[in-house]
Amino acid sequence: MVEAADQGSICSRRKAISALFPYAVRQERDGKHEMLDAFLHVAEASDLRGYMWCRIEPFISALLHEERHGSPKLAAILASPHLPWDQFTNSENSIHLWAAAASAVPYTNHIGQSVIDTLLRIACEPPLQPHIPVGVWSWLNKRPSLSPVCRGRYLGSSPDVLQIVRALGDIEILTSYLLLVWSEWDHLQGPNEMAISIREDFRGTQMARHREDLLRHLDHVLGQLDLGLEHLRQSKESLVEDDVQQMKVQYGELRDQLLEVGRE
Repeated sequence: MVEAADQGSICSRRKAISALFPYAVRQERDGKHEMLDAFLHVAEASDLRGYMWCRIEPFISALLHEERHGSPKLAAILASPHLPWDQFTNSENSIHLWAAAASAVPYTNHIGQSVIDTLLRIACEPPLQPHIPVGVWSWLNKRPSLSPVCRGRYLGSSPDVLQIVRALGDIEILTSYLLLVWSEWDHLQGPNEMAISIREDFRGTQMARHREDLLRHLDHVLGQLDLGLEHLRQSKESLVEDDVQQMKVQYGELRDQLLEVGRE
């Protein structure tokens, strides 16, 4: 199904595929990684919000609650971007268990990708926003390289999520957030609000370093977009020419805003 890019078949079988997750975890515990890798690959290929079945909640909670920090807990963290957090019966408890588990396991780029993808997906759901522990936002400062197919990056570019990050009052986290959601792989949901943030949060000589980081990143993104659709589709097949043109406009305007603020 993944090789055929048959999203419809994947989505229609998501409950059955979710039922395989406990088996994949047992295989992972025995040192056999193929099943979990395949499961995560299918979940990512679905490109759905809340891909896994909500009935998986008790099993996920049990894994996250384990005192040991071995492969079962890691499996739950890696699967967390694909969980239907808004459909869980006790989302607040599940989110706190997830945050605690993520902070307890050894950091890797793969773990960082999963945590940030999950964080941004949760943050775009208004009922879940109050349940996010404030400390989780510091994960953005780790700045892992996110996959070209990362649903959380697109969802997390919304004005609501930007507002939450700005409200933290931490310029390092805000800079990291923008560096993560600005990408040649996704257009932005809230470019106007980001332009406002640039004008209000990045003014003055004391912000020069942050502006330089953002400008350097935007130059990279625009350079990748200039390579054209055929080049980009080697990593993300769902892109179309309209996406590329829209991103060029959005990121070009944000770059102009940064330059203007710098001149002021």
